[in-house]
Amino acid sequence: MKKVLLLVATVMMSVSISFAQTNDKEAAKAAKAAAKALKAEIKAANKVLKEAQGILNVPESGSLSTANDLIQQAMVNVHTKDNPDTWNVAGQIQNGFYIKEAEKLYLGQPYDTVAFFGSLSKMCDYFIKCDELEQELLATAGKAVKYRPANKEQIQVNRPNLLNGGIFYYNKGQFKEAHSLFSQYIATATAPMLAEYNITPATDEYLADVAAYYSVQAGLQAEDYELALTNIDLAKQAQDPAMAASIYRLEASSYLNLGDSAKWIDLLKAGVERAPEDQYYYSNLISYFVDNKKNDELMAFADEMVARNPQPIFRYVKGYLYQNMKEYDKAIEEYKLVIEQDPTYASAYHNLGICYSDLAQQASEASANMNFRSKEFKAAQEKMKEYYRLALPMFEKLRTLDDGTDPERRTAWTSGLYNCYYILNMGKELAEIEKLLNQY
Repeated sequence: MKKVLLLVATVMMSVSISFAQTNDKEAAKAAKAAAKALKAEIKAANKVLKEAQGILNVPESGSLSTANDLIQQAMVNVHTKDNPDTWNVAGQIQNGFYIKEAEKLYLGQPYDTVAFFGSLSKMCDYFIKCDELEQELLATAGKAVKYRPANKEQIQVNRPNLLNGGIFYYNKGQFKEAHSLFSQYIATATAPMLAEYNITPATDEYLADVAAYYSVQAGLQAEDYELALTNIDLAKQAQDPAMAASIYRLEASSYLNLGDSAKWIDLLKAGVERAPEDQYYYSNLISYFVDNKKNDELMAFADEMVARNPQPIFRYVKGYLYQNMKEYDKAIEEYKLVIEQDPTYASAYHNLGICYSDLAQQASEASANMNFRSKEFKAAQEKMKEYYRLALPMFEKLRTLDDGTDPERRTAWTSGLYNCYYILNMGKELAEIEKLLNQY
C-alpha cells in the first residue's frame, strides 16, 4: 500500500512540474505579445504626433484643422501627453489659427473674435505646459530645454491681446469670458518661463489697475462671488486711488453675497479706516449694528476710531447713538465737536436741531398738567422756546447747505424751520416757509 501511495505522489509531482512549465511558457508568450502590442501603441501614438508636426513643417501637406485634430489625440494619449513636443506642436497650431485672424484684423476684414482670442488663450496655455514638461525632463534626466526661448517670446509679444480680449468680452457683457482672459493675463505674468521679464504691478500698469480690478468687477457682474475674489489681493495693489479705495467695498460685497457676515463686518471696519469718506463702509456698519441691536459694540468701535482716526464721522456715530438712547446732552456735545471739525457737515446740523426740538417737546410735555397761569408753566414754556431758539440756527444752516440734490435734506430744514417759526411766533418767516411747502 505504501508503495502505491508513493507512486501516486510521484505521478502528481510530475504532473505539477509539467503544468508549471506550461504556465511559464504561456506567461512568457503573453508578455512578449503585450510588449509587442505596447510597442505598436507607442509607435502609433508617435506617428499621430509626427503627422501633426509634419503638417506644421510642410503646410501644403494638410490643413491646420487636420493638424489640430491629430494633436488633440496626442494631448490625451498616455504615450504622448507628457511629451513636450506634443504641447509645443499644439501651441504652434493655435498660433497658426491666431495669426490667420490677426491678418484679417490688420487688413480691416471681418474676423472671428472667438477664434482670435480663443486661439491666443490656448496657445499660451499649451506653451506654458510644454515648458513645465521640459523643466521636469531637465531636472530628472538632464535633457536640454529647446522650446522655451521661442515660446516665451511668442507669449510676451502677444500677451497684451489677452487683456484686450478681457476688455472686449467685458464690454459685451460676457463677464465669465472676460474674467477668464483677465485672469490668464495675470497668470502668465508669474509663469516661470516669463520670469526674466519681471512683470509686476510696478512694471506693468495694467496688471492690477485693469486686469485684476476688472476681473473682480466681472465676477460681481456675473454674480459669481467666488470668482470675484480670485484676483482680489492683486487688485488691492491698483495705482489708481479710486480703484484702490473701492476694492474693499467690492470685496465686502462679495463676502456679503456669499453669506459670510463676519468677514463682511471685518472688511467694513477696514474700509472705514482706509476710506472714511466712502459712505458705503460706515453706513452699512452702522445699519448692521443698529439693526442687530448692538449699540454697545458700535459705541466701542466709534470710540476706538475716534482715538485712532479722529474723522468727523466717528464722532457723528457717537452722537447718533446717544441721540437714539435719548441722552441728548451727550449727543449735542458730540455733534458740536463734529461741526467744529467740519462746518459743512449737514447731518450734524440736522441731528443737532432734532435734539433741541426733542428737548423742547419734553419741556412741553412736562407742562401738560400744570396750571397755565402758574410760574412753573410759564417757566416750562420759556424753556421749550429756548430749545427752539437753539434749534433754529441749526435748521437755517442746513438750508444754506442744501444744494437741491437731496429731497430728504429739503424736507428736514423746511419742517424744522416751520416748527421753530411757529413756536417762536415769527409770522413773516412762517409765511415764507408755508409758501415753500405749498410749492412741493
